[in-house]
Amino acid sequence: MNDALTRRGVLQAGLAVSAAGLLLPTGARADGTAFTFVTPFSLSLAFASPLYAKSAGFYAKEGLDVTIYAARGAEQAANLVAAGQAQVARTGGGNFITSVVKSGAPLISIATIAQISPFSVISSAAKPIGRIEDLADRTLGLASLGGSMENTLDLVLLKAKLDRGRVQREKVADGPGSYGLIEAGRIDGFLASVSTTVRLQRSGAKIAILPVDDGIPGQVYVATPDMVAKSQDTLVRFLRATRKSALTIADAKDLDPILASIGSVFEVPGIDDRETAREDLRGNLALWLAKGRENLLRNVPEEWQSGIAGMTEAGLLAPGVDAGKLYTNDVWDAASKG
Repeated sequence: MNDALTRRGVLQAGLAVSAAGLLLPTGARADGTAFTFVTPFSLSLAFASPLYAKSAGFYAKEGLDVTIYAARGAEQAANLVAAGQAQVARTGGGNFITSVVKSGAPLISIATIAQISPFSVISSAAKPIGRIEDLADRTLGLASLGGSMENTLDLVLLKAKLDRGRVQREKVADGPGSYGLIEAGRIDGFLASVSTTVRLQRSGAKIAILPVDDGIPGQVYVATPDMVAKSQDTLVRFLRATRKSALTIADAKDLDPILASIGSVFEVPGIDDRETAREDLRGNLALWLAKGRENLLRNVPEEWQSGIAGMTEAGLLAPGVDAGKLYTNDVWDAASKG
């Protein structure tokens, strides 16, 4: 990785975060060890486990004063961690792997939150994109160009033996409003998160949904190897509280008190529409538990190995990448015992 470029990117990221403001109520009192967690985009229920861990006091019980920032893309989120301006960030598995392997980014995955890809291709039911091959000579909207979404797209195109040049890309928001661009004929579809997909379904929009399976860990929590070596206890406390939050959500018979808690602290679009929010949260929970409750937040070695094999076969990685060097379960092992 080019250090000068990294510093410049992180400086720009920091300025963007400062301009956006702290995503906590004004006057919040700092108690305990300061800790910053960065989401790749604006807040949604995809990030419910850390949001609820904050609002319900799980972090405070671990002696952590956690601040949650929303970055402008997965790359910016990871850059903040690489430069030591944040302790942990969430980013796409494919984006993380290529950043470490090809650019030498000083990052390591300490947990996998979405065990499979959280994205689907949304299109109009009147002109559906029913398979990846249908993307040929069409325009697809992406929330980030050069980030985890585009990496996911490129991987599935390669697997489908479809030249990436045959799919035009346009930057659009990952939100229900982007469906209007399909109706206007500006794009043929867009990659959407679970939250956006659920909100569109609930709105009554006549959409077609194509789940995207790129065969690699969907979304990961990354830290620096230096942080793992020197401040592992802090990471353990963070992950223990985040895991406890996720398990509480998974076991809840009534999600409304959890949604109310999150909404009392954070501004999450659509959270006041309780029926939609419940479906949204359940959809994201399915991604967290896709490899079993016993693997919640764990880096599943077999999935990492098969993911690297798939990316290598697709030509995205050179042969010989050691999947085991990209992640550690030391933090998860300690956190899961608490």
